[in-house]
Amino acid sequence: MVRQFCKYHPLEPALWYSPARHVAYCERCVDSGETLGGLGQARCFVSGEELEYLGSANTAQPFWDRLGEFFRYPLKQDSLVVIGVFAVLSWALLGLLDISSLPFLLIAGLLLLACITRYGFLIIEYSAEGRFQPPTLKETFAESGFSVLVQQIVVQLVFAGFTVLVAFLNSEFFNVLANAVVIFILPASMMILATEKTIAAAISPTSIAHLIRSVGWSYLLLYAFLFLLLGAESALFEVFAAEISAQFFVPVFVAVTLYFLMVGYHLMGYVLFQYQAEIGYVAEDQQARDRRRRTIDPVDAKAEILVKEGRYQQAADTLTKHLLANPNSVRHHEKLSRLLLAMHDHQQALAHGQRFMTLLNELGDDSRLYFLFGSYEALDPEFRPEEPDVLLNLAHQFYSRGKFQQVCRLMANLHKAAPHYERIAEAYLLMARALVDGFNQLPKAAQYLRCIKAKYPQFNQLDEVDQLLKQCEA
Repeated sequence: MVRQFCKYHPLEPALWYSPARHVAYCERCVDSGETLGGLGQARCFVSGEELEYLGSANTAQPFWDRLGEFFRYPLKQDSLVVIGVFAVLSWALLGLLDISSLPFLLIAGLLLLACITRYGFLIIEYSAEGRFQPPTLKETFAESGFSVLVQQIVVQLVFAGFTVLVAFLNSEFFNVLANAVVIFILPASMMILATEKTIAAAISPTSIAHLIRSVGWSYLLLYAFLFLLLGAESALFEVFAAEISAQFFVPVFVAVTLYFLMVGYHLMGYVLFQYQAEIGYVAEDQQARDRRRRTIDPVDAKAEILVKEGRYQQAADTLTKHLLANPNSVRHHEKLSRLLLAMHDHQQALAHGQRFMTLLNELGDDSRLYFLFGSYEALDPEFRPEEPDVLLNLAHQFYSRGKFQQVCRLMANLHKAAPHYERIAEAYLLMARALVDGFNQLPKAAQYLRCIKAKYPQFNQLDEVDQLLKQCEA
């Protein structure tokens, strides 16, 4: 089986495919309405065409790499309940052996066998669909298992009839060959019967050959594992037969048999799941389906694909449209800012920068604000934020870093740019400090300080103003 990988994320297995463009996509690269999984439609971000769903054909782990999961499968809560119930029922039937009529025991035994058969076939069906949690007891008894048992018996009779017919040839070689063929194709027949639910398909040479051909050489490995399971079960029974009393042997026998049956049925169902593409159907791991797209942001995905396709303006428009509805999304502002800066689109980049810097200032993200301003200043040395609060915040950061020239550039003529700004006095005090500490321009600093005293007599830092003014006048 040749796995397909996403065009844009080469390490990600493909989940969708474009037959027209012959391009495969992972779950992050499609426009899908799925939020918690499912088999909904998806479209290509670039062409808008509907994509073909691949299920887990490219993500399924090879069955020989997850053998531990098969042996742990019967130890889950629902399967343990089923094993316990059937073991107790078999023990109860054994206790009724002396006081009940034979017909009653026969009917009860057939009913128990029918339920066990139905449960095993449910495991194959669920596993083939990517549902790796065992069926519950309620699902087992939801409908009669006699139909499944009858189908299985009919299939076994057909195969037995085949071997009988071959026996009439009076050839030891053909007898051995016929029995070997029946034993070899039996797992494939059970897998088909569990999924197709028809006797005709389960005994059809075409259906059986198609399944074995689809699985390929791995079918031999599956057959070997099933044979080893049978051998392990027989060896375990020999131990129990010598150590367990007769009254407890039957329930233990049923419990151990059910355990190995569940392992084998889950293994057969998973093989169908793994080779779904070759067999010709689509299924997805239930747990992966539930997790899928929970953390996928379609806006991020679309923007990323458009950028990789070289459609930068479309990517910018996508992010801009999203920000109109979600103006406080810092992550998308960040993406749009980096994209516009990379495009060297001065007008769009600086216009967006004004909005983005205002948002960062409101959120108190001073560090990001400082470095973002540096990016815009590199694009346009004359760039200056329009929001006075942003200007003052940046000026404080520049002052704390000893960059006094930038403080003076930002604070210059603030009273003209924002005449009604309530923090002009604070801004001009900072300006005066920068003039004194950075350039020793005491007379010019004194002018700003006198302006503060004259126009803002209620300023709460007048003591600092007076102290600095005395220093300048001295």
